[in-house]
Amino acid sequence: MKIEKYKYLGNGKYKVTIEDENYIIYEDIILKHNILSKNDISKSELDLYLKDNEFFEAYYKAISYINIRLRCASEIKKYLSKDFSLKTVDSVIDRLKQDGYLDESVYVQAFVYDQINLKTVGPLKIKNDLLMLKLPESLIDESLETFTEELQREKIKKVVEKELRLNRNKSSLMIKNKILKSLIDKGFYKEDIVYCLENYDIDESDAYNAEYEKIKKKLSSKYSGKELEYKIKEKLYQKGFRN
Repeated sequence: MKIEKYKYLGNGKYKVTIEDENYIIYEDIILKHNILSKNDISKSELDLYLKDNEFFEAYYKAISYINIRLRCASEIKKYLSKDFSLKTVDSVIDRLKQDGYLDESVYVQAFVYDQINLKTVGPLKIKNDLLMLKLPESLIDESLETFTEELQREKIKKVVEKELRLNRNKSSLMIKNKILKSLIDKGFYKEDIVYCLENYDIDESDAYNAEYEKIKKKLSSKYSGKELEYKIKEKLYQKGFRN
């Protein structure tokens, strides 16, 4: 099979014309097999080049993916598996590890650092997210040592104070239950949340009086006297007021 011409396309790729057919072949393969010095190749040689070509296509696609942000092996595998065979993907992952593009320790440390500094999430969520990526639990636990109890409680405190400002029209019980659920969902330890909440004595008198008048206005057309008062108290109790 006659090689008719080469054209460098940039980004490490050549367009090679063989018997009036164009093939995009990576520079790595061109150099590996010294193709530029050849005028003719066999069908078996071409098949070998194209097989190698799939590997480098997947390899450089993975590197572009990594250049956006750090990735772990399971993310790369999921990303490449849509377009390439499992055998090719596994080979690419091995090569990426050899070339220093995949380092579980660096990934875990960077992930934990970003979660602590850029998000309001607790250690349980961070750990679960990393376990879902099939990363070693020992590395995760080691990196989470930087997320001290003091730092966790400081984050909880900020959330609590923000929620108290935004929910002044609710009962203290309802506010605290809402905060507790929200922070547990974010991955903080329940005992730390409860400890922080115990330090806040919420004055719900204004909220109670406002809700009382609101319910009274709504029910006064149906009830009166002691029955009205009972119904009001019942509604207030449902909303978390215990006065």
